[in-house]
Amino acid sequence: MVTKAKRKESSGQSVGFAGYILLAYWIFFAIIHLTIDLFIDLYTDKDYSIAFWWAGAVALPLAACTSYLTRSSLFTGRYTDVVFSLIILGLYLGSAYFTTLKLDLLISAAVKPEKEQVLPVKTVRRIFSPKLGFIQTEVALAYPNQLVTFKGTRTSYFLLRPYQALRVKTGRSFLGSDYVTHISVHEQERWAARWAYVKDWFHRYYWLMIVLPLFFVFELIKDKYFPASPANTSITKRPFKIVLKRLLVIILTLFCLFMLVVLLFGLFG
Repeated sequence: MVTKAKRKESSGQSVGFAGYILLAYWIFFAIIHLTIDLFIDLYTDKDYSIAFWWAGAVALPLAACTSYLTRSSLFTGRYTDVVFSLIILGLYLGSAYFTTLKLDLLISAAVKPEKEQVLPVKTVRRIFSPKLGFIQTEVALAYPNQLVTFKGTRTSYFLLRPYQALRVKTGRSFLGSDYVTHISVHEQERWAARWAYVKDWFHRYYWLMIVLPLFFVFELIKDKYFPASPANTSITKRPFKIVLKRLLVIILTLFCLFMLVVLLFGLFG
């Protein structure tokens, strides 16, 4: 009896420690991606195999740990085991890869020398995704020997489109990405660009303010006003249906958080 109690206690401690590790990772991920636009105005984002391998080394143990901790709630069958394992691995692999690229930019900007120069602006245009809409700004600056296309926040579009040339501080990261740490513009212009972005955001996603509250209200009142029949009650209690319902709640929660992050990224970038 004492041995079993000790095993349960040690298992609980290991699960708690693993949970703290995963929480620390996602806090670190959020800090990097929410603060990079405070230090980097524009950057190039190239694909590097070394960054992918670093991401894989980080993602594999974290994905295995997450799968272990969620095995009783998500993994209920052979097919769900495979599907959820791939989803978790892909989530960690993608997040670790982009975090590696952002860390390269931040560390390089902190320790490497910069060059201040005036560069002509060739194009400033918005980049759209079929599913996500306006996702980022693309700014082409003419260097003395080449044309470099940078990525910027959504606010950058409203801030930089009136300019024909910019006084900037530029650098090159350890992985070879170009970046701009400072653009010489008035602070009032930055706030005007943020306000223009906010108005544009609400114009594009006004439907969210209608659909999401209606959905949550329906979820709250459906059991009272639309009770399930006895035949359907047994179906909804099946493990697979329960997992799907949990997954739907998780997806909707993540979607709401994602849309909030999208707004904040453009607003404070």
